[in-house]
Amino acid sequence: MNNYKETLPDDPLIKSNIDEIGKQLRDGSLTCFKLTSIYYVRINILNPKLNAYIYLNEDKALSWAEGIDKLFSNGVDLGPLMGIPIAIKDICSVNGMPTTNGSNIISDDITGPEGSLVKRLKSLGCIILGKTHTVEFALGATGLNKYKGTPRNPWDKNVHRMPGGSSSGSAVAVASGLAAFAIGTDTGGSVRIPASLNGIVGLKTTKNRWATDGIFPLSPTLDTPGPIARDVKDTKLIFDTFNGNSDNALKPIQIKNMSFGKLKEPFTTNLDPQVMEAYENICDELKKLGAKIEEIIIPEANEKASLFPKIVGSEIISAFGIDRFKENVDEMDPITGNRAKLGLNVHSFEYITAKQRVSELEVIVNQYFMKYDALLSPTTVMQALDVNKAEIGKELHERSLLASANTQPVNIFGICAITYPIQKFAINQNQDILPIGLQIICNKNEDEKAVEIALSLEKHFGEPELPNVNKFL
Repeated sequence: MNNYKETLPDDPLIKSNIDEIGKQLRDGSLTCFKLTSIYYVRINILNPKLNAYIYLNEDKALSWAEGIDKLFSNGVDLGPLMGIPIAIKDICSVNGMPTTNGSNIISDDITGPEGSLVKRLKSLGCIILGKTHTVEFALGATGLNKYKGTPRNPWDKNVHRMPGGSSSGSAVAVASGLAAFAIGTDTGGSVRIPASLNGIVGLKTTKNRWATDGIFPLSPTLDTPGPIARDVKDTKLIFDTFNGNSDNALKPIQIKNMSFGKLKEPFTTNLDPQVMEAYENICDELKKLGAKIEEIIIPEANEKASLFPKIVGSEIISAFGIDRFKENVDEMDPITGNRAKLGLNVHSFEYITAKQRVSELEVIVNQYFMKYDALLSPTTVMQALDVNKAEIGKELHERSLLASANTQPVNIFGICAITYPIQKFAINQNQDILPIGLQIICNKNEDEKAVEIALSLEKHFGEPELPNVNKFL
């Protein structure tokens, strides 16, 4: 590892975006080696404070970057993501890097060899900087990890706040300028929640849009990988490039022509006052832009409470095997272990019935998208809580468990969603405003539409504000 001085170089994306960085790489005004080196300087200075990464791939990544520069000089172009430094959640296998799944329990054999997603990113010329922290086995929404460490939400220097989970390190790395974008996974909100609490953008893809081989199988029924990025423009570039979409795959969306279902309870139950304020105000602004907004209730959203333990609990035990699970469960983080143990009490007929219900919900929810272009809700009911108050036995532990209350329904409905930062719409400035997310929900395989709607919001209301990480120096 190189020894760096405590001089933090500017975040390469602070006044730019991935597309502009790509142009600089192609015209020779910036090299991939230089770009990657800048990220490692930032990582080596800030990661000891923020704990976003669990493993760094510095020597190999810099060597890979030199190779990318040679390809550029020889006229080889692998696409818009070529030469872009990224981070990978540590439940995804990457050749030559350890996979801990956020646990002290050896489980890399369950994750398996490097999968299609990572191979695709490599084929596009991405530089993998390292692996990011995760909640143990991705089973948790707070971002807390007792044994491997909990990343620090970069929005507060004085209080260690929840980074959100389970893709905690991925979101912290992106928000802090320690990666151009990162890969997370979302079983019950684990891309959207950390993106929301860190003030950036996260896309929960429709099931099977992105492959899950080479990723720890927390719940094969519900697992969905997705990108976490600084803004919607970058998210669109990442998603379209990964999928091989043409530049004109979907025309830009005009908000004035949109019809939105504004979700009420249970999505508005237990909201922080500032979250409610931001949600109401952004919806009012959309009305001013000509959008049609109707308040609706989807009672089936409440079924998350019964379906998740039966499906996820059963499937994580299946991933381990019952004997191996029982041998190791008491060595897990207590939060993870207690949630996983719920699967021990699920009968086979209950699991099958729950799976059947998920298929039924997909059909039921489809009716809402016959009337509305998208559904809206707050992404999380709260802003980032104090980690010390969110631990087991502390005063905010039960509230912290509500972090996935608004995201889980999207998973059991089999659809897609994106979170866009809206804290600027919480006009009560009596205290510092922590990030707040708006969840934009679209139907199955309408991921591009969700991104385009969010992009239209970004064009109207601006790109996300980012935390000032200089305060951690």
